[in-house]
Amino acid sequence: MLARIRSLVGRGDANASKPNFSVPSGDTAPAPEEPVPLPHAEPPASAFPLDCLTPKLRSAAEAIVRKTQGPAALAAQSVLSVASLVAGSRAKVQTLGSPSNATAAFVTIALSGERKSAADKIAKTGIDRVIMRLRKEHEIAMARHKSEIASAGRGEEKPAAPVCPSFLVTEPTVEGAFKAIASGCGFLGWFTDEAASFWGGHSMSKDQRAKTSGIVSKFWDGDYFFRPRAGQEGDGYVPPTATTINLMFQPTLIRDTYGDEFLIGQGILARMLPCWPVSNMGNRKYRRPTKEDEAAVSCFHDEVEAALMTTLEDTTERLLALSDDALAICIEFHDKIETELGRGGWAADISGFASKAPEHACRLAAIMTLFEDRDAVTVSGEVMKAACELVKYYLGQYKFLCIAATNETEIAQAQALLDWLLKNLQPGDGFATDRVLQFGPVSARRSRGLDRQLGVLKQYGWVQDLPAGTKIDGKKRRKGYRLSPKA
Repeated sequence: MLARIRSLVGRGDANASKPNFSVPSGDTAPAPEEPVPLPHAEPPASAFPLDCLTPKLRSAAEAIVRKTQGPAALAAQSVLSVASLVAGSRAKVQTLGSPSNATAAFVTIALSGERKSAADKIAKTGIDRVIMRLRKEHEIAMARHKSEIASAGRGEEKPAAPVCPSFLVTEPTVEGAFKAIASGCGFLGWFTDEAASFWGGHSMSKDQRAKTSGIVSKFWDGDYFFRPRAGQEGDGYVPPTATTINLMFQPTLIRDTYGDEFLIGQGILARMLPCWPVSNMGNRKYRRPTKEDEAAVSCFHDEVEAALMTTLEDTTERLLALSDDALAICIEFHDKIETELGRGGWAADISGFASKAPEHACRLAAIMTLFEDRDAVTVSGEVMKAACELVKYYLGQYKFLCIAATNETEIAQAQALLDWLLKNLQPGDGFATDRVLQFGPVSARRSRGLDRQLGVLKQYGWVQDLPAGTKIDGKKRRKGYRLSPKA
């Protein structure tokens, strides 16, 4: 039985390079074609440029990558979002227009099991420490408050109840965000590894999506609100609140986000830095974390905790200027993108995001600068150059997501089948449908679905029909196929 499974699932023997089929006498195998990538199936070739992160962030991200063995982009998104919250929330940064908040919004897309939650949990440990400490202090303050209320005499003015500082929303809803803002911290973080509850929840329902999109965009822009309510004292003024966002979700939501013309048009997605990295699953053999990685992560936790406590205690807002070199680099970056925004340009169909690229770069440069040095007053040319490189990565990811969101389901399923064939067969190998139906991807386990997927792969030159009666693995087949020798 074991031998049978090996023969079906893997071909690692010395004869793997030889054809495993023989066509009937008088027939010939089809001539190989040059396969071409399936439309919209290939992600950008460039990986996340970890070397563009400043030393403290790069050290933490690299350690998290080694600990989780997830894609580098997942770790980078997590450490950047944490740095944005703890170091950038009291600052503004010079841009090519008006000064902007030194905070950023991130979208992280990965399959379940890709370890995005694990990376985020490690990165947020320093924040969690502060939150737990604040909660404990609030419990003590509430106990003291109750005691004071109980001992107050009749007619005496009752003391106001203490308010627990609240700045983190992990179930991102508009109402939850405004409730956190009301605590008075002056900044906000929307962090969730289950963002399906946001995109598919009440806040983004048909009746609420325009309102929610506008509110989230205003948070990013640093605008104020008036939200008068019945029975509410005052005029409902909500001050400008520096907001950091990191929304994580699975690829199944891509079509409902980056394929939604309404959301694209509203500009909410143009304000978020997205990534959908190539999966690393299948390459993650267990290894024990090293002392060096544990030390790097522990150092990051301490840095985050200290930065967040400073941000909570010192409410002074500062303006981070661009050095002459940084300004020149940002202008050059702006002008290069501008040339691609016109008709026929590379960025013409993602103009909403691309037009904000210079501001994204300024925000990232400010975040990295302040996390390295809390007392910094200018962004250096070196950091601005690195920030522009990061935004180039995000430009590629954004365009890829917009294209992938229009992808037909059959193309995506055909890509999954092709990935399986490439892993389990050698180029030029023959195969029959029974092998795929038994061992292939879930979407290829039904004959009709498999036939459609094979049709797509034949159209793009990855699979070819073999003549009826071809022997494959010693058995005559009514229908047989060959993986292109050029695969």
